[in-house]
Amino acid sequence: MRKCIWFVIAVCAFSNVLGAQPYCERGFKPKPDVDYELDLSKLNRLFEIKDVKKTQPAEETTEFQINPCDALTPPTDKQEEYCEPGTVGRVVYTFKDGKAVVPVVQPIAGEYQNSKLEPEFKVLSTEEDLSKTGSRYSLVLNGGRQNDQKYSAQITLECDESQDRNKEPAEPTIVTYQNNVLTIQWKTVFACAAKPGEKLPDNGNDQSSPADGGMSGVGIFFTTVGVLAAVYFIGGAIYNFKVYNARGLDLIPHRDFWLDLPYLIRDLIAHIVDSIMSHRRGSGGYVSV
Repeated sequence: MRKCIWFVIAVCAFSNVLGAQPYCERGFKPKPDVDYELDLSKLNRLFEIKDVKKTQPAEETTEFQINPCDALTPPTDKQEEYCEPGTVGRVVYTFKDGKAVVPVVQPIAGEYQNSKLEPEFKVLSTEEDLSKTGSRYSLVLNGGRQNDQKYSAQITLECDESQDRNKEPAEPTIVTYQNNVLTIQWKTVFACAAKPGEKLPDNGNDQSSPADGGMSGVGIFFTTVGVLAAVYFIGGAIYNFKVYNARGLDLIPHRDFWLDLPYLIRDLIAHIVDSIMSHRRGSGGYVSV
């Protein structure tokens, strides 16, 4: 008979309402008295690590899910596998024996009424230059509690300059899960701080770049004008049709103005050109007496 054991550990931050943690904000200073700055915002996403062990007749799959910056969004079809709101770390055991599937959930870290997350971010490196490979930081997430036992997650972030900031972040490495403590080692270029006086790299997320799907101020202006014009002409046409039973060109709101507009523009341009030419002819030279 085949058995499957699903072991899922999810580490995230607070809930979607509370948002990302301060240490994941762009420009975070790991040392308040020194102007080194970090940008861990690229780590604000779901990371999944799986380990499958097949032993007859059973199969054991270990899946790690982690977002060190913000809350993971629980799937709508597996609500029974999720802890109460505020959970930032979890373990889910799913035992499969034939057709029976029984999930068992265990919180690792979180922010609850009687148990706080209390994230701890500190510098581990003794080196003064935090922009170099090997610079390390410790991130501890607390708050997990079950059956009067406390749980936590300890993440070590290490700078790796060999990685490309414009690519997706490297996956973390699960070191151990012992004594109710999940230990993670994470080598990433995003743990390399910007030196004092240097601009933080955009990490491929330049807000002015059109690749991020944003719209410039000029684009917003013309879009607004286009929408207002459409509302004006369509609304005016409907009004003229309903009230005056208009047809054809009579549907255009303020029809006479729009029909005369090209001639008004032509006369305005001619007047401006004539004024400029008259000014040039009248300037300079001698005045007859």
